Amino acid sequence: MNKLVFAALLGVVSGSVFSSPPSELLVHSCLQHEAAAPSVTVKLLDPHEIVEQDDYAQGFDAPYTFQYKGGDAGYAKRKSDLALIYMGKLYRLSSAMPLGDNHGVKPSSFTPYLAHWSIVQQGTQQYFCVSFNFDGLGQSGDFQYVHGGYLLNTQTKELYYSVRHTRPSGE
Repeated sequence: MNKLVFAALLGVVSGSVFSSPPSELLVHSCLQHEAAAPSVTVKLLDPHEIVEQDDYAQGFDAPYTFQYKGGDAGYAKRKSDLALIYMGKLYRLSSAMPLGDNHGVKPSSFTPYLAHWSIVQQGTQQYFCVSFNFDGLGQSGDFQYVHGGYLLNTQTKELYYSVRHTRPSGE
């Protein structure tokens, strides 16, 4: 009996390790679409063929899909409901958990054609990432350095949302 309880506790503890939110280094790497530290890798996804699919799944249309490792990735919408697509599954933006201080900015839509798509990884944590600068607002002002992004944990499928000021430290 004690072995069974210990195994159950071990499963809970190890599960909580995998469901921890991404580190700030991962968040900044996602939003800047380049590694913020040597411990982080960023693989930029360069969709060569974009496909628009009406009635993609669950009543969602997919105006922007591309292939990644044999599955669909991209962006989907249904009326006011929006979602990321990863490996053919939908992840609603409204369910994204906020990371840190997002300055009151709630999960929102973005223009997928203007966004940066990547896979960011640090150690065993890997995230499907989309980052955007709110459709180019503030191209010449300080707002150009404010980026939003969604990070989907590729193992646990937890979706996070973040807004950060990403001005390079040398400026």
